[in-house]
Amino acid sequence: MPQSDWVQQVKKRTLRSFERRFRRKVRVMTDWDVICYGTVVIDYVWQMAELPKPDGWMPISGEKRMIGGEASNTAIALSKWGASVALMGSALGTDPEGEFLRKSFAEEAPALDLSLQPFSDEVKTPFCACLATDDGLRTMFGSGDTALFPPVLTPEIASRARYVTADPNKWELSVEALFTASKAGAKVVAMDFMRSEEVCREAHISITSHAEDEKGSYAGFARKMRDRYGKSFIVTAGAEGSYVAEEGKSGDAVHIAVLKLDKVVDSTGAGDIYRAGILFGEIQGWNLIKSARFASIAAAHNCLALGGWGGVAPLRQLLERLDQDPDSIGQ
Repeated sequence: MPQSDWVQQVKKRTLRSFERRFRRKVRVMTDWDVICYGTVVIDYVWQMAELPKPDGWMPISGEKRMIGGEASNTAIALSKWGASVALMGSALGTDPEGEFLRKSFAEEAPALDLSLQPFSDEVKTPFCACLATDDGLRTMFGSGDTALFPPVLTPEIASRARYVTADPNKWELSVEALFTASKAGAKVVAMDFMRSEEVCREAHISITSHAEDEKGSYAGFARKMRDRYGKSFIVTAGAEGSYVAEEGKSGDAVHIAVLKLDKVVDSTGAGDIYRAGILFGEIQGWNLIKSARFASIAAAHNCLALGGWGGVAPLRQLLERLDQDPDSIGQ
């Protein structure tokens, strides 16, 4: 080998080694892997065979009171899998419902950092009534929407996380939070912000549900958005699985088949747990397809129990399933 080629290879290896060490240092310097920004509520979940007809009646076969909201669901899953997570959500009251949530966080996700989560005696804790029917679908009713205002995410706080994710329920605040995070150096994972071209350009990964192109294709929409904005896009489609169009790749989006279940108990939070799976894979340094497979498995398992995070499976169980034949997971 010519000496000049050998010198170039040594330089490249040295540079790669430096980059790896630098990335490790960056991870140490941040306080959290993820800040989950957005909606936090108390969920009242009722299980029933089907919704009653007008002026009708239907017995409740199961019920649960628990932490709810997109930000909470994602944060709890990540925390249970060992990620360092801070929750920055809509203000909760110091009323009995708020105290129930505070106690529930301590019991269910003791490692979850609540230092950014506001509790106020001026707020009535918002709630959501979730009706889970035997067909696996859920119907939701909410109260306290006027209280669903998370605090402003400052650059100082955003810079302390590797990733920031948000839901769109309080649109202006969430869009501002994602821009602040990106400018502060955090990677943004956006959920359901397709109507903001600015967020689509800024986000590291965008996830949305049941979005079709002009031909009615989920895969086509994911590909179109990736090609338009140059960033990774994922479309989740319930029982049809998800479609991943990865940044820097060309051609069709990759289809990730859904994990088949004998019975879906409750689909509440499936998208939130899918998002948690994508973020977990990012934290591990996986490629996006592997992350999406993990996310699909995690979301499916969550549908086996009531509530937005009630079926979050232990990490070891999910990793064992991930290591099985990829064809059984989806290509």
